[in-house]
Amino acid sequence: MSDKPSIVIVEGREDLSRRLSRAPLYFAYRGPHGEWFRTVAEKHLDTDWSSLPPAEVKAAARRELITGGFIRLRDTVVVDQAKCIWCGMCAKSCPATAFEYVERRSIRVMYDRCVDCGLCNALCPVEAVKMPSLPDGFLAELIKTAPGPLKFICDYAFQDGDEEGVRVKCIAAIPKQYLYIAAAKYGEARAHCSRGERCPLWPAVERWGAGLAREGRDFVVRAEKAPLQPGDRWQTRMLAAALGMPVGRVEVAEGCTLCGACVNVCPTDALSIKGFELRLTPALCIACGVCAEKCPERVVRVAEAREDKPYESRAIFRDSPAKCSSCGKPLPYTETMARKLAERLKERGLPHEHIYLCEECRLSSSPV
Repeated sequence: MSDKPSIVIVEGREDLSRRLSRAPLYFAYRGPHGEWFRTVAEKHLDTDWSSLPPAEVKAAARRELITGGFIRLRDTVVVDQAKCIWCGMCAKSCPATAFEYVERRSIRVMYDRCVDCGLCNALCPVEAVKMPSLPDGFLAELIKTAPGPLKFICDYAFQDGDEEGVRVKCIAAIPKQYLYIAAAKYGEARAHCSRGERCPLWPAVERWGAGLAREGRDFVVRAEKAPLQPGDRWQTRMLAAALGMPVGRVEVAEGCTLCGACVNVCPTDALSIKGFELRLTPALCIACGVCAEKCPERVVRVAEAREDKPYESRAIFRDSPAKCSSCGKPLPYTETMARKLAERLKERGLPHEHIYLCEECRLSSSPV
């Protein structure tokens, strides 16, 4: 077995999976710009695949037993615990429930369940989950040097038809921010799902492609041309937000006490409290929903949407400070917080009038 990925330039139809007996990973392309692709792929032949799990091999020929060719490594995702920000996106989105996720402790892939769709790679904002056969640096280099509009095609496309493009195991593995930056170079970028609803990985593709335009089997991203260069995954996400890629939208209903629980657990610092306002920077929000899960009042809702000004912080909830019922001085908590505290104490038959008193008035009203 080769100790480096293979570079495959395909002219006709071919089942690429057979090549896994010779290399653990491969970079493949079908189209008229083979030399361009080879030049890009050669820069990534040192891709680290040592953490890939073994693939199941049910049978091996005698020659493979002698040469060691029966050893297979699986083209799938791996986890870098040190980069994880505990947003839970991988576990929540996995169509095969293949992640064992313990908040702020550990995360691992249960490979006996994993279907190798790579959706977790696409959704992870920080490369804690990554697919060695689709490194971010490889995607960035493709975008920077592409001789024309980029198109990605899945493994099945090499068998099923004559679509031209850059190989990905499944289009659900592509971090969408790279498609948006690729579209900014030529006006559009495409990802082709060869088998559509018939594909065993369709649940992942459907989740991945939500909100994207579809033309036949192609998912299409269009953007106004702009001289943007991709960086790492997070930097590219920030750029893509300006091109119209949906970002997180947080809505807060009445009943918020500005307790700060959502701010404390937000893994990307998209939420903040200033004065008596809860504020959101949409470009930083990955719509992970952790804030909604941790809200003690259950008044937070999270969705994804396009934002005209994704980098601008805006107020999503405001309240007024409670005031001392004796001297009128503003208290350090909100009117909603004061009301809820007073109601809960009253329900339990406990004194509650002090909630509406400042520290000085409490002391002066206390019996000596």
